Amino acid sequence: MWLADLMGISKAWINGFFLVVSIIGYALIGMFCRTANPDEYYVAGRRISAPFNGMATAADWMSAASFIGLTGLLLSDGFVGDGNHAGGLAYVLGWTGGFCLLGFLFAAKLNASSAITIPDFLAQRFESATVRWLAAWGAILCSSVYLIAQIYGIGLVASMLSGLTFELGVFLALGGILLCSFLGGMRAVTWTQVVQCVVIVASMLALGVAVSWKTHGHPLLPLAASQSLQSVEHRAREIQKDPAELQTREAIAARIRDLDAKLADPARAREIEQQNIGRQIARAKAENLPLREIQSLEANPAWREADIDRLAQAWLMEREHLLKVISRPVGFQAQGLSGWNSGWINTVALVFCLMAGTAALPHVLVRSFTASSPTQAQRSVVWALFFIVTVYLCASALAILIKSFVLNELVGVHLDQLPDWADRLKLRKLALLTVQDHNHDGIVQFSDIRLFNDYVVLALPEIARLSPVFTGLIAAGALAAALSTADGLLLTISNALAQDLYFSTASPQASAMRRVMLSKILLMVVALLAAWVATNRPVNILYWVTCAFSLAAATFFPVLLLGLYWPAMNRVGAVAAMVFGLGISFYYIVSNHPWVQMRLQLQAGDTLWWNLDPTCAAVFGVPVGLLMGYVGSKAWPWKN
Repeated sequence: MWLADLMGISKAWINGFFLVVSIIGYALIGMFCRTANPDEYYVAGRRISAPFNGMATAADWMSAASFIGLTGLLLSDGFVGDGNHAGGLAYVLGWTGGFCLLGFLFAAKLNASSAITIPDFLAQRFESATVRWLAAWGAILCSSVYLIAQIYGIGLVASMLSGLTFELGVFLALGGILLCSFLGGMRAVTWTQVVQCVVIVASMLALGVAVSWKTHGHPLLPLAASQSLQSVEHRAREIQKDPAELQTREAIAARIRDLDAKLADPARAREIEQQNIGRQIARAKAENLPLREIQSLEANPAWREADIDRLAQAWLMEREHLLKVISRPVGFQAQGLSGWNSGWINTVALVFCLMAGTAALPHVLVRSFTASSPTQAQRSVVWALFFIVTVYLCASALAILIKSFVLNELVGVHLDQLPDWADRLKLRKLALLTVQDHNHDGIVQFSDIRLFNDYVVLALPEIARLSPVFTGLIAAGALAAALSTADGLLLTISNALAQDLYFSTASPQASAMRRVMLSKILLMVVALLAAWVATNRPVNILYWVTCAFSLAAATFFPVLLLGLYWPAMNRVGAVAAMVFGLGISFYYIVSNHPWVQMRLQLQAGDTLWWNLDPTCAAVFGVPVGLLMGYVGSKAWPWKN
């Protein structure tokens, strides 16, 4: 592909090559590994060695959010956040620390069982169909939330690579997912994920080495990041003191106050806004202004949106975005923070939720069943952690280098003299960069810039002026990350529906062939439903993913910990732990969602407990689950 680029082959052909070869390659592995044997379909024959199981676990784990979202998260939120919310460091610590919990607490003990799903394991441990049923629905809930985020990411990456619409990108990549998981189940998914792990790690390392060589003249990415960090922080301090930056922030604050007034009475505000826009459009037409200016006026939600609730939602989303803009750190360290604050509390809470969630995600836990022995299961976690840390170190270093480009090449330039890479990012079908001149001085300030953080790392080859081959390569890695996680989640959901909800209750004597066939059919149905939901473009990927971690932690961590290490734990305690843990976490997430608060006419923050973000819901769910598991077992102390 590098030679093709030198020969003048278009970027679209190069990106399309990476997309097509990736999907066809994964599909071929799925076809060669097809099976109807239940042991192979559900747990890959329980014979995968530690290195390969670790590679599959790492690929299963490294979703689109963690592979490419981490860079954007560190870029926007810094290391420790803004004093109110957690920063990117919490995600690095929580996601990696969770594998330590998984290896120490659960991997070997799960492997020693004969179960094929996590609900199946809990049903065997507590000899209870009710426990199986609750665990199955808990697995379906948290896995479905996670799956929608992955398919949404797949659609974005596929559409960026191919030039197709987002919806076509979703269903194109969905074909690759189904061919991998539908034909061969866990056996096919395992070997596909081994290859995907190689693609993920190699693409991130290749991009890191190329950017380091381009910017600092050597291939050592961590060293290049450390060399840039001091200059980034020095430039950030300069920007924060710049009068033009302060003026921009004041203009944003004024807009936030204006939105607050509109949200207090949306109907009246829309009427006034429509009158103003109507006069501006009439004047623009009378003065024969350019069509793009008239279209810009007509694009205002208050002019084109007939539904008051949807208009209020648009204003609310704009307000939330602007609040984040003026609170985000310019560098990686928020200025003026000292002592214990809400940001630190949210950071500690989020680290806890992500650690417990990582150790309790059903699609990650089931990997313990595929290892050949309990020792191999523990060692596979170590191998997985090695690959994950490699990717996270690269992603963290790349965030520093991107920030250096933004602060030094974009901030302070005139709007008509933007760097070439900024113009290209603005003009993409899916714009990865927008610049809004809030103070109308014609110069780009830091608060004028909005990067699409979920996928900004895909733009790094353009920002660093590298060959388009690296764009295709890192996008192939992102696609591999999203596909691998989606494969594992689809299997978890379909197996829970077929094996744990249907056959265990309605048809326990069904043949092995019938069990496998129903699992395959349900897998296809679940994939199509998730793709349909994803095409409606839900909230940002990171929010969905973090909520899935909190739900998994609250549902499974207490019951697994007590069930494996406390002999007195019984079925009543297990039911109580899952119901109360999941219930309180689900309530906290839903009650703090902006749409729910708007419907109930609540102010943001009214429903927060100790000022903790909704994504930290497991910090309440896990302790409550542990307490209720203990109380339930003690109150009804019969044996299982």
